[in-house]
Amino acid sequence: MSTNQAEFYRGLEAAGDALQRSENRSPAEQATLVHKATEPLLTKTKLHAQLACRRGCSHCCHYPVGITYPEAMRLAMAVRTHPELVARINTESQSAREQTWEQLVGLPCPLLINDACSAHESRPMPCRALGSLDATACADALSTDHSPPRDEEAWWRGLGAAHALADVSSAGSRELRSALSALLTAEEHDSEQAFRSARAAPGA
Repeated sequence: MSTNQAEFYRGLEAAGDALQRSENRSPAEQATLVHKATEPLLTKTKLHAQLACRRGCSHCCHYPVGITYPEAMRLAMAVRTHPELVARINTESQSAREQTWEQLVGLPCPLLINDACSAHESRPMPCRALGSLDATACADALSTDHSPPRDEEAWWRGLGAAHALADVSSAGSRELRSALSALLTAEEHDSEQAFRSARAAPGA
């Protein structure tokens, strides 16, 4: 088994155990418990101390993000009480509706305010797991096909955890803007159906 596969399964197992312990909880609570359970896997890596990621560095916040149903529910709860942010999410989701996934690259996340995530504690697994070793390379990657050096242990563990979270709903993953807008404008009892109506992430 390759190193990447081994790390993927470490994340998958940790998230799966957390979901098993929380099977009677709401989807948002399940996401919270998975995030807590996998945090040590993402922060206790060989390269974590070398990460260039800092508050105010937001290059990675200009890529489209796939989000699972439990994480979308957690994130929607975090932003629902902020009307200006909700309006911003709905507006940006609408304006990006006709753009391809590739065309979303370069657009800032609607949660990004003053180069910082306004819902950092509730951010989804792709945001949690991605850590760069070179901020300059991240800036360059937005306009080239070069990939910045990243913490591969954390990334693959995060992918495994995200895979487990995606299995909570057969809808898989959806694009963050579209998913949040759908949930924030839906009736509570229609939340999973609203999530399904959002733009599917590639491979979902």
